[in-house]
Amino acid sequence: MPSYSWSKYNKINAKLSSTLMKFNDLNDVNFVEAGLYNHIRDIFCLTILFNKKNKNKIKILDYGSNLLALSNIKSKINIKLFDFTIYDPFYSKMYKGIKKPFKINFITDKKNLKLKKFDVVNFGSSLQYFDNIDFLNNYINFKFTNTILVTHTPISLSKKYKSKQKNHKTLIQNIHTLNDIKKKFKKIGFNLVFKSRNNDKYIACEKKQKNTFSLNLIFSKK
Repeated sequence: MPSYSWSKYNKINAKLSSTLMKFNDLNDVNFVEAGLYNHIRDIFCLTILFNKKNKNKIKILDYGSNLLALSNIKSKINIKLFDFTIYDPFYSKMYKGIKKPFKINFITDKKNLKLKKFDVVNFGSSLQYFDNIDFLNNYINFKFTNTILVTHTPISLSKKYKSKQKNHKTLIQNIHTLNDIKKKFKKIGFNLVFKSRNNDKYIACEKKQKNTFSLNLIFSKK
């Protein structure tokens, strides 16, 4: 089975982000995105704002993300208060020349993540592509992190399972359980403080099992 081209996917998203950037440069309010993304961007913005406690910039890691995910927040918050880093192992010269919405750092080698300190770590919709999320502690230094955010991710309230992603059949989704995610993050010092549910149509599992929902989760250091 051929592997999914994340480089091609991110290049398409990088071009789409240009549309959002042009709109936000000309308007005082943000571009209205389709589907659940307005909701997701708001949760992200509010989460990082609640971490602003002093004069220092809040350092944010957007794990497994891309330019599109950050291209529509410029009109929502004062981006100068934050330092944004995207971990994208597929970031390449193919689209490095595409304009960024504001200063964004990119890390392509996960070995370099451990050397950085982040106040907020956002996993977006990335946890579903990892068979075992325990490994994250090997690559991210959570010692200095205050908040972990997980958004628009299919999560089971019963048992873990795998499924092909119905809109990209070469991708395999690992549907982790809510209890397992809570236990694993609690082991490194974080408690679940917020959860919300998205429309079920955003689960995207080809064979969705019972008690599976698209969830948003916020974990805070205890």
